Amino acid sequence: MVLFIPNTLKLGNGFTGKLRKNPRKLAQRSHLAIEFPQAKGRVIRTFIPFLENPSISEKGQANLNSYNLTGRAGQLFSYGGAQSRSLSVTFQITLIHLMEMAEELDEKFKQLFKVFFSERTAAKEGFKLVDEAETEIRGALAPGPNMLAAGPEGLLGPLTETLVESGKTAALRESLNDGLSVSEKVDQDHADVHRKYYRGLIGQLTQTNLADSLSLDGLNDWLGLASSDDNIATVNKTLNLFIFYINLIRGSVLNNSRNPLYGPPVIRLSHGTMYNNVPCLLRSYNINIENEAGYDVQTVTPKRVSISLDLVENRAGNFGNFKAGDTFDGDNITGWESVIETNNIDPYNGDIQGGDAGDRDRLSSQARGGTVL
Repeated sequence: MVLFIPNTLKLGNGFTGKLRKNPRKLAQRSHLAIEFPQAKGRVIRTFIPFLENPSISEKGQANLNSYNLTGRAGQLFSYGGAQSRSLSVTFQITLIHLMEMAEELDEKFKQLFKVFFSERTAAKEGFKLVDEAETEIRGALAPGPNMLAAGPEGLLGPLTETLVESGKTAALRESLNDGLSVSEKVDQDHADVHRKYYRGLIGQLTQTNLADSLSLDGLNDWLGLASSDDNIATVNKTLNLFIFYINLIRGSVLNNSRNPLYGPPVIRLSHGTMYNNVPCLLRSYNINIENEAGYDVQTVTPKRVSISLDLVENRAGNFGNFKAGDTFDGDNITGWESVIETNNIDPYNGDIQGGDAGDRDRLSSQARGGTVL
């Protein structure tokens, strides 16, 4: 009997230290979408990927009223509704894993906030202002009698792009009119601040300048980095993204302190066929640092954390009839009739679409992402 194993590594050629990766695109199919409420039904959306399979448990409970009748060997019941589903989600974030997967992740998982307009008219007006701003600026800088002063040779191109982006940001902020600056926010560079502070302390002790290098054996080769500078930049970027995910969880039990009318964000759970863009609120969270995984020495950032979320389903929608795949109707509450009719009670109104694909009244995931159809 001959055992044939396809696609095996040729060990005779030596092991390079890098395993062949078969991208699973798990993050695109398993993640948390976090929606921060804004004025006029808008939300600011960002994402936390599951880079490892999460552990999820679900609990549902009916509100039953019981009646004890004299002489009856058993109770009678009436239905008083049901409590929202409770979901316990536990997942891990590993620093080295995140660093290795960074190139595979979509941009929406990388500290990107996207504004979503829940009304088509508002969306059209918002993006119309952005387009008009870009056209006006490019027209003013185009060659011709009305051209602005170009300045030194080679400066016009970068200057044009800078002014265009600034104008588009101002136009978008005008369309939002909520005082929250998203597009021009300045992120705290946690990694760089702590790394410089550590090096300053070591410099005082040794009376020398600590070299800008990291003692992570084999990391450059593993990640395909060419130099220590690349190493530092890549590690710092990953550390900041790591802290960004942590802070998103922390902020999900808070409201907007400037305007308390905007409560905590809605967290949407997606994980394969079991959970399809399920809207939830975060009741509590628990973050555990796994000390056995070690730390990044210079910044004292843990290399692995375990995060547990206590979520409760929040099905409000527009208080109409449930319709899977619809941006708003998909969030409405439904009953066992949907199980009998369609074998589904999930919204299915995220990146993965469900419901009636031929329904022209349904908004697609492109609309949810900010593209006006």
